Amino acid sequence: MKLHQLDLNLLLALDALISLRSVTRAAEKLFVSQPAMSHSLNRLRTFFDDPLLVRSPHGMLPTQKALYLQQGVHQALSLLQSHFSQPEAFDPATSARRFTLCTTDYVECVLIPPLVKKLAEEAPNVHIDITILREDIPELALADGEIDFLLGFDEYMSIPSYLCRETWLNEPLIGILRHDHPLQMDRLTLSDLIALPHVFHAPLGNLGSPMDDFLAERGLQRKISVHSQSYMAAAAIVSNTDHLFILPKKVAAMMAGYWPLKMVALPEELPGYHLNCIWHPVQDSHPALHWLRDLMRSLIESDDAAPVFAT
Repeated sequence: MKLHQLDLNLLLALDALISLRSVTRAAEKLFVSQPAMSHSLNRLRTFFDDPLLVRSPHGMLPTQKALYLQQGVHQALSLLQSHFSQPEAFDPATSARRFTLCTTDYVECVLIPPLVKKLAEEAPNVHIDITILREDIPELALADGEIDFLLGFDEYMSIPSYLCRETWLNEPLIGILRHDHPLQMDRLTLSDLIALPHVFHAPLGNLGSPMDDFLAERGLQRKISVHSQSYMAAAAIVSNTDHLFILPKKVAAMMAGYWPLKMVALPEELPGYHLNCIWHPVQDSHPALHWLRDLMRSLIESDDAAPVFAT
């Protein structure tokens, strides 16, 4: 396959056709006639030797090859658009920009409260939207700017190497028990850890963690009685049972401030988590994103993140 044999305008048609899954809507998006778009689809089918879109009772469906091609084409078009566009000036004091972060409840607990407070002081008209991070990295949404940053622990994610990444925090783990738990000690041993029933926080729906891998390497396994996708629900369970909940230290401090819980140290050899900020290189030149990234990094690295409340 030789690129010079392909009319590059067809890449715009390919992206629109696969995204919209309709010849008519793709034609409307690119301001061409429906017959012209049908002709483009036929040329694409010939060039790639694949039907690309097939009819079904549920409308036009893309083939696996079409989905594979679209990801690269969409990113290439986004990169061109980024390079051809002049980055907009950004003044946080007057901007009404809306930023979208894709993340877990860890970041919602630790970073978002001080971030909202700082925005009220420096950028009162800026808005923050939160979308929930799932197992699949939203690469296309990062490329086209629907999502500005992804914030999460790389121990739970497989991050493509071409995406930009900064590691902001190496977060140690700590355990929480109800304050009158029968086990009264400041640090748990591995024996204590595997003897207690656990509540497991699984924000991405994972069934295991680096800590479970660590235990398995030593022929050990903990007893997970409950899987929860919410820190608050897990803390409520622990406050009324003899369960142990292992979580990042900053969130543990918050939970111990709100609930009748106590923090206990874990064996020092247990692995921690690395909090990463991830963005797409095609968006790297935007001054607004540089500003927000610098602000979030400064907050997460400071004592302003996850304030500790008195018990």
